[in-house]
Amino acid sequence: MLDLTAFEARLLAAENFRSAGGIDALVPTRPGLYVIKMVERVDLPEPFTSLAIERGHDLIYLGKASQSLYTRFLFQELRGRGHGTFFRTIGAVLGFRPQQGSLRDKVNQNNYTFALNDRLEIVDWIDKHLLVSFVVIDDPVGPLEVALIRKHLPLLNIKDNPAALPELKALRGECLSIARNPPQI
Repeated sequence: MLDLTAFEARLLAAENFRSAGGIDALVPTRPGLYVIKMVERVDLPEPFTSLAIERGHDLIYLGKASQSLYTRFLFQELRGRGHGTFFRTIGAVLGFRPQQGSLRDKVNQNNYTFALNDRLEIVDWIDKHLLVSFVVIDDPVGPLEVALIRKHLPLLNIKDNPAALPELKALRGECLSIARNPPQI
């Protein structure tokens, strides 16, 4: 039986948070949990700054890497290479949008991406404005992730979050609509 309290304490300990821009060489290829928070609550555009202040904490995302923290957390979520839910979400929050019709011929109609220049700007913003922490867990991480999301209500988590923001759902819906619909001629 996993001790949620011990993992939570390690994951959220202030001394374990590092700048997102300085962790590439530190992230292992083992499974685990990760959490992302803002350096300052005012770093997000409105209404998200006000909503973060209302929540009274800086946690914006909590996720799991079932196989590899390096692949899921670093490569997909922080560097935007692949299909990271957090990366798509923070990109939308920052005002970036996918290319019109970019999902038209794709099997998965949910994993929109951003143009290369936009992706690079998002990564730069992440590196400057976010702090991250992670813990290696070799046991199944799904139940721990759900329990921690329900307890801490991270601002940008939608799934399993009883306080999921309708504003965030609307933004993600807008991005999906843009990516799914071809440009009008």
